[in-house]
Amino acid sequence: MTSTPLHPSRLATAPAAQLWLGWRECLELGAVAGLLLALCFPAVDWDWLCWVALVPLLLLCLRAASSRRALAGGYLAGVIFFGATCPWIYHAVHYYGGVPAPLAAFILGLFVLLMGAFFALFGWLGFHLARRVPVPWLTLPALWMAIEWLRTYIPFGGFPWNLIGYAGVDHAGFMLSATVGGVYAAGFLIALENAFLAWIIADLALARRTLYRTALLWPFIVWAVVVGFASFPYDPPTMVPANLRAVLVQPNASVDAAWTGASLQAYWTELARISQPAPAPAAAPPLILWPEEPAPLDYAAEPGLRQELADLARASGGEILIGESTLLDPAAPLGAQRPVNAAQLVLPDGTPGARYDKIHLVPFGEYVPLPSWMQRLGGIRKLLVQAGDFVPGHEAVLFRYGAAPAAADARFAALICYESIFPQLARREVARGAQWLVNLSDDGWYGRSSARPQGLEMARMRAIENRRWLLRDTNNGITAIIDPYGRVVARLPLDRRAVLRGNFAARTGTTFYTRHGDWLPLAGTIFLIVICGAAGVARRRRPRAPEPVRFV
Repeated sequence: MTSTPLHPSRLATAPAAQLWLGWRECLELGAVAGLLLALCFPAVDWDWLCWVALVPLLLLCLRAASSRRALAGGYLAGVIFFGATCPWIYHAVHYYGGVPAPLAAFILGLFVLLMGAFFALFGWLGFHLARRVPVPWLTLPALWMAIEWLRTYIPFGGFPWNLIGYAGVDHAGFMLSATVGGVYAAGFLIALENAFLAWIIADLALARRTLYRTALLWPFIVWAVVVGFASFPYDPPTMVPANLRAVLVQPNASVDAAWTGASLQAYWTELARISQPAPAPAAAPPLILWPEEPAPLDYAAEPGLRQELADLARASGGEILIGESTLLDPAAPLGAQRPVNAAQLVLPDGTPGARYDKIHLVPFGEYVPLPSWMQRLGGIRKLLVQAGDFVPGHEAVLFRYGAAPAAADARFAALICYESIFPQLARREVARGAQWLVNLSDDGWYGRSSARPQGLEMARMRAIENRRWLLRDTNNGITAIIDPYGRVVARLPLDRRAVLRGNFAARTGTTFYTRHGDWLPLAGTIFLIVICGAAGVARRRRPRAPEPVRFV
């Protein structure tokens, strides 16, 4: 006698057999997730989409028919996301690095495929977590946060570009979370809200329930609370009066300019002329900023530049911070000289002050993180020669600022170029005593892409996390003064030589995040390890079900 097969009408009512996603559905959900996430950031900047953008990716973890399908869907989401938000890499290596167009496209493709692996890892691990841990609505957001934290440090020194928490930077009330746990806390709350929504959708579709069922009511309430918290209007006043003055010079120098001795001298003379602060009786002397730029300024090697800056400092009574390319050891033999990307301070009496050598270099822009045999390849070697072969600095520097009586012995720190995208760098400097932050950058090599507004968003987050004013001075935009709540107080138009004059303040208090750093992603990672271990132990101790009786 053989067993009777399950009737189709009974099979249709078995919820566990329904809605397991096949290859096509997983890839479709992955594509939608990648597109929605990309739309959250500039240039489109539909930041409200962040409240639903992760739902397709989380549904993959909850309902994919296999881990390979979840991995493939997650990988496609990552490829689309990075391909849509980072096309400026092609422009940088082709137009700025001089790499032929086909090889530049190949480098962009390799980058997208490499970074997509983080999303694939989330899909694969999320699939297993959703089936082995009883609280996927909590473990999946913790996993997302842990993977974003991992992306801050690897590959090639990290690339935390467009973490999902940046999508909430315009909501001052929601950004209170960043003062507690940094951009990771904001991202965790966004992922948590998405997880509740995905859970509601999956549960409704799976069991054909309604929102009036008690089992679904409380996650819906939590989801509504998070969204309400994010949308609550909050416009706090600046606590410390902005009594210090800044002059931010935007040179708009061409990346492709061929500099000669005469043209370089005329260039810095013009910058010194437009850097003169506007007359203001009884006003504090200003802090004058010149950005990182393509012009080969070298304070130590150019007597004319030193004299021009000394005259400017004495005439204004303030201090000057310039971006420069100089040599770490100028006395070394010609073949042993090592260039650094630096920020040099000039004191009010015209003498040189401290210098900060950039620590976190741009891979493939300022150095090539590959073995020497790979650097001998034609295109990569060309990129190395054109874009630079810098060496990193090894010591963080706090600049002392005493030009203004109101800021006697105040201290500030400089972040050069894309150092501003790393939360740990700004936090470290504020924890050491920086009372405001300066970001010197040359965004010309991005071209007219979305990278410039994306960079501004990330700089704004550094101000929020540490409750510090941030002066962002760039070669061709976006030059801006940012207050401690991430609000852009003043800015200059793009691609125009101009000067931004405004006020800021020194602040001394510290946030919880400044004091304790990345405690939240670390705690989330430990939580995942512990709960996965506990689930594994529980499965091993669970008694096995008896074998079914078979009739033959």
